[in-house]
Amino acid sequence: VIKIKKMINKIYKRIHNKYSSLLKFIFYLRYLIGIFFISSIIFLIIPYFFDLKKKEEVIKNYLLDEYGLSVNKYESIEYKALPTPNLEIKNINASLKSESLQMNMDNLSIYIKLLDIYDSSNFKANKVVIKKSNILLLDTNLKSLVYYIYSFKNKLILKNLNLKVTRIDA
Repeated sequence: VIKIKKMINKIYKRIHNKYSSLLKFIFYLRYLIGIFFISSIIFLIIPYFFDLKKKEEVIKNYLLDEYGLSVNKYESIEYKALPTPNLEIKNINASLKSESLQMNMDNLSIYIKLLDIYDSSNFKANKVVIKKSNILLLDTNLKSLVYYIYSFKNKLILKNLNLKVTRIDA
């Protein structure tokens, strides 16, 4: 038992003499990583406390300018931090550039850039996801809808689209 204690003491002395500067550096990094982790969590959580009604006009203007969506009514705007920061607008009644294309959406998610969470003057989105939408249109407007959808490439994503096309018999 005494030999084991002496051997452990020798190993302990060797570790502290040879690797003390390396171990100090590693323990210092532990605190830096902890501070970075806590500050990034705070960075993502603080926007939950913002009043998004103040950004309503900025969001509406962005959707109109970039996507041609004119928002008529909506229920609420919420911020979601995970998996990526986004603004979620629920129960939207919107129209496309022409008034003949009406859309009712259960959920519209605007995935915003990480640094634009706090800056509403330069509001930009990485992509817009429309979930559970209903579109009512005439058969003559079908071509303009297809052109509208394909003009955005990867920025506009439609999930669970319910398209109702009516035909006018002349």
